[in-house]
Amino acid sequence: MSLQEGIERDGYVIARNILTGEEIARLRHALIQHFQLSWTVEGLGKHQPNAAVEIAAIRWVFTHPAILATFRELFGQDRLVFTGNCDAHMNMLSWWHKDTSEGAGGCFSGDYFSRSDCRVYRAGIYLQDHDIRHGLTVRNGSHHTKSLTTGLVETLRTHAGDVIFFDIRLTHAGQFADPVENLLLRAGRKLRREVGAAAIKARYQRLMGKADKLSIFFTYGVPGAATDEYCRFEYEAKKGQTNSEARYLPDRLIAELQASDLEYYPAMARM
Repeated sequence: MSLQEGIERDGYVIARNILTGEEIARLRHALIQHFQLSWTVEGLGKHQPNAAVEIAAIRWVFTHPAILATFRELFGQDRLVFTGNCDAHMNMLSWWHKDTSEGAGGCFSGDYFSRSDCRVYRAGIYLQDHDIRHGLTVRNGSHHTKSLTTGLVETLRTHAGDVIFFDIRLTHAGQFADPVENLLLRAGRKLRREVGAAAIKARYQRLMGKADKLSIFFTYGVPGAATDEYCRFEYEAKKGQTNSEARYLPDRLIAELQASDLEYYPAMARM
């Protein structure tokens, strides 16, 4: 079965040994340095949304030749659109969700679970091994349904250097909370003290000897109406941020995308 057939059937594929040990170390260093200075609290961990703009030291990975070659194989065509969407995480807890922003009105129109033109995929890079747990858990085939409870559950076993590619409509989760973390998560939300709960969770993690977990996710689509909708949603969401410049891709990144024959949403470029 080809990679394209796999992602269309299951909603995800794993491409093994895409990144070298040196590249993984470079990405880990960049995230650790960044998260010492800047982050938002989410899932009692550190989250950097809009990382394509906020973390210059990781931008090279968006044009990584092996990653681009895999995207092109998955889509079955050479034309790719960089959507601008990128998130970096450190020690975040997670829960079942899709990356289609239903809580904010959704990034696609109509019944997008049956739309054949809805081809927007994410690359998920975990910067450490996940042989048993705490990596990505998915519900197979759930990219064809709105339900968060449909699909056989599978915990993916990956090694640093592997890249997971998945349909953004796929139901998935990262690291689930253990009983203590779940209590902290609920208390932080109820009391609106997420920052304090996150600090307690970080101490608990060190006490339990849990290693730091780092990951990067970014998104490409194929040219067309669905990808345009997704990019427009991303752009409009960033317009509402305090930093109005956050909606624009850096000029150097745009030059690198162009040099790799990649497309991007025109509004994300400064005129």
